[in-house]
Amino acid sequence: MFESLSFTKKYILALTIIAFLSLLAFFNLSKLLAIQSNDAKLVNMSGNQKIFTREIAFFAIYYKIDKLKLIIKEMEKAHKKLTSLKMSKQVHSIYYGKKTNLDEKVKRYLFHAKRFYTNRNGLSQNYVLKNSEKLLIDLEKAVIIYLKEAQENTKKIQQIETYILILTLITLLCEALFIFMPANKKINKRTNELIREKEFSNAVIESSTNAIITLDSELKIKTFNKEAENIFKYTKNEMLNNAKFTEIVPEKYDILNLKNLKKTQEVEAINKKGESFPIRISFDTCGENEEIAIVVNIQDISKEKLNDKILEQQSKFAALGEMIAIIAHQWRQPLSQLSFNCMYIRKKTNDKEIMREAIDNEEIIQFMSKTITNFQDFYKKTDNTIFNPIISIEQALKIVDSILKLNQVELKKEIDSKIKIFGNSNSLAHIVLSIIQNSIDIVKLNKIKGPSITISLKDTKQHIILCISDNAGGIKIDPIEDIFKPFNTKKEKASTGIGLYMSKIIIKNQFNGTIEAKNIHNGAEFIILLPH
Repeated sequence: MFESLSFTKKYILALTIIAFLSLLAFFNLSKLLAIQSNDAKLVNMSGNQKIFTREIAFFAIYYKIDKLKLIIKEMEKAHKKLTSLKMSKQVHSIYYGKKTNLDEKVKRYLFHAKRFYTNRNGLSQNYVLKNSEKLLIDLEKAVIIYLKEAQENTKKIQQIETYILILTLITLLCEALFIFMPANKKINKRTNELIREKEFSNAVIESSTNAIITLDSELKIKTFNKEAENIFKYTKNEMLNNAKFTEIVPEKYDILNLKNLKKTQEVEAINKKGESFPIRISFDTCGENEEIAIVVNIQDISKEKLNDKILEQQSKFAALGEMIAIIAHQWRQPLSQLSFNCMYIRKKTNDKEIMREAIDNEEIIQFMSKTITNFQDFYKKTDNTIFNPIISIEQALKIVDSILKLNQVELKKEIDSKIKIFGNSNSLAHIVLSIIQNSIDIVKLNKIKGPSITISLKDTKQHIILCISDNAGGIKIDPIEDIFKPFNTKKEKASTGIGLYMSKIIIKNQFNGTIEAKNIHNGAEFIILLPH
């Protein structure tokens, strides 16, 4: 039955018993003090009777009548008080028993003392003097009994107090064994469960591939997992208990009004270095009112956006290749017909001027045919082969030749290479074209006078070194290595910002090479190392 009681009921029962025993101990102690006080009065009063008896005898001898009168009154008053109180059997036998009959002796003693005081009766004087010692002996018996009874009463109360103490200790022991120890076990068990749950929850949060951030009602950060550290470059210690959420996600959200934030959104965030990057963010809550906790789930979608841009760029290349193939197909027959017509005109005419025009037209037709072939070869998908990088350089220059001439950019070539490499020649041509186009864009943007681009290719024992430099003013990005990061473009015109990033990926993955950039006098230089 006791086991079926709840902890609260058991605790209340134990407290009630302890409170009852405490009250009992209090009343018992109060009773002990009262009994001791009463017993002390009785013993004191009974002892005073002996003093009064001696003083009466003393004052009777020396005829100190005035003092004798007062002492007689005091003794008589004390005797009446003692005999009026409730007596034990032993005290009663002393006062009224046939053997001692103290009451009769005290009254007779007081009678003769009064008669001596009133009449100066010699017989009464003799009686007082003769019986004072005998009366003292009987009074001593009463004092001894009063003392004995007082000690017994005290002993009884002390025994009761001991029993109360034992019961209190037993109650406390039972409370410890049957209430606090089981409760402590339950509390420890529940605490361990909560610790395990928290550890499991922390493990889930820390192992999440998303940044998990929790905010309290004051928008202070309470949770900042490892992925959040990786994404935002802040340490956990820097962010916890600080209201810095609006610094890393500066979008002006009404966070406490979560009805507006239930949908997932894509916004820009800022890391510790001040760099912006795209994220996908969603909010939720747990708790209510003042205990509300806002849970922020964040994904860094930089790679996702980058992949989308790369796919978009690749799709554009593929679409452009298909379009050029269609154009080439549509142009080839008319160009062939025009070339045949020019040959026919040359055979049929003797007019030298017409023959010269026909030859010029044939050269234009061949140039157009060759140009469309160059574009078709540049954008079509090819397999990896063993080739000399000179092929890729020339392939890129054929595409950009007219643009260089249009912008009056001087092209300098320092080609001295005979070693071949394995890879995709079109991919390397795209890289060369991308770097040259960037230089042309900067030349046009900065309105450089006397612009020039230098391409050098030379062999070393371990690498083929391809360098492309210009005099367009140099790279303004700091640190300069960031130029190869995606979306890191300084161009004012629309740009994907992934050209150099893709170039670095292609050089590393397809050629196992490296690319780096540096500023030189009045310009920039890109150095590509291609292993043999």
